[in-house]
Order: sequence, then structure tokens, then C-alpha cells
Amino acid sequence: MGAGLRMKISASLYAADPLRLADEIDAVSPYVDSLHIDIMDGSFAPEFGLYERLVRDVTHHSSLPIDVHLMVRAPMRPAARFSELGARLVAFHVEGDHSVDDVAAAVRSHGSLAYASLRHTTDTSKIAHAIDSIDGLLFLTAPAGGGCFDDHAFDRLARRPRGLPVIVDGKIDPKHFHRLIELEVDLAVIGGALFSKGTPGVTAQEFKYSISSKA
Repeated sequence: MGAGLRMKISASLYAADPLRLADEIDAVSPYVDSLHIDIMDGSFAPEFGLYERLVRDVTHHSSLPIDVHLMVRAPMRPAARFSELGARLVAFHVEGDHSVDDVAAAVRSHGSLAYASLRHTTDTSKIAHAIDSIDGLLFLTAPAGGGCFDDHAFDRLARRPRGLPVIVDGKIDPKHFHRLIELEVDLAVIGGALFSKGTPGVTAQEFKYSISSKA
């Protein structure tokens, strides 16, 4: 991922049909850049979401990069573990008492990229001190674990620190593509809009074409 390239798509497996997961991964794989896996502890986010075994099994099933998003209160140990399992990147939240620098170092030491994540309500100044310790930023554009697209998301993205790759995650759909491309977002995580129609392969192809036509 890098600034100036066409915005890419990551398929959020939390929104996929768990009883047809392998089939849905195969359907979207030709049209997406990575698979996005949310790990939720039921505390930081209101629900529990996915788990280590799934990450391991998906890495064996698919050749696509795996991006892990930790929505947990204690990210140090899981950050290192999912990096060990081969995640391309591990995104962890800056909210809380842990040191961003320490978690990022643990992720990087196992070969993954370290991305700092911010809730949709967290001011971008929260990560100013850690810019040199991380490889990229993930902005939630909806509340952690669900909710509507944040009306202030575009303004927050426009005020972000520059020079790092940026992922957006949370209720993204095609009506947002043009503005996200203007804001030089590198990767859009798409879940419900991709999988809810029951034809994820067709939908992923349409989304890829839509982004290409706007770039």
C-alpha cells in the first residue's frame, strides 16, 4: 500500500456468512487486495468477534494478505501472536493505557506492519507522538462493533497526519468511494456492503470497477 496508488479494497470477513466462509473468500478473492479480520474482546467493542484459529485457517486457505484489526483493551500479546501467524499488518487501538511504541515494536519484531487505529471519536492528535513508531493508520468511520457511518469521517481524514498509508473501516459503501479517493485513502475495508446481497463475487467486481472509474 502506498500514497498515490488506486484505492484498494479489503474484504471484512466479520460480515461474511460463517457457514459459507471459504466459498465467500474464494468469490471475492479476484477483486480484493486483502482479507480483513476483526478480533474483538467483548469489552473494547460490544461484541466478541473472530479468533486465532480462524486467522490460522484462513492463511492456509487463501494466498491473499491477512490484515488483523484488534479491537481489544489489552493488545500487546495478541498483537505479537497474530504477527507470528503471518498477518501482513496488525492494527491496534491507541485508546487505553498501553504504549503505542511498545505494541508497534512487538508487531514489527515478528515481521508484520504496525498500524495505529483510532475510534471514530478519537482526535487525530492522539497519535502525533507515535508517528515514527508505526507503519500506517486505521481510522474507524463508524463506532467499534457497529453503527452508522460517521458524518465527520471525511473531515477527520482531511486533518490526519500525512506521510503514512491510511485504512478506513466502518460502514463503507460505494457512495463514499469518490471522496475517499480524493482524500488519498489507500485501503477501504468493506463488510456489509460487500457480503449482504448474497453475491459477494459480483459485488466485489462492481466495487473494483467503480473505484477504477473514479481514480
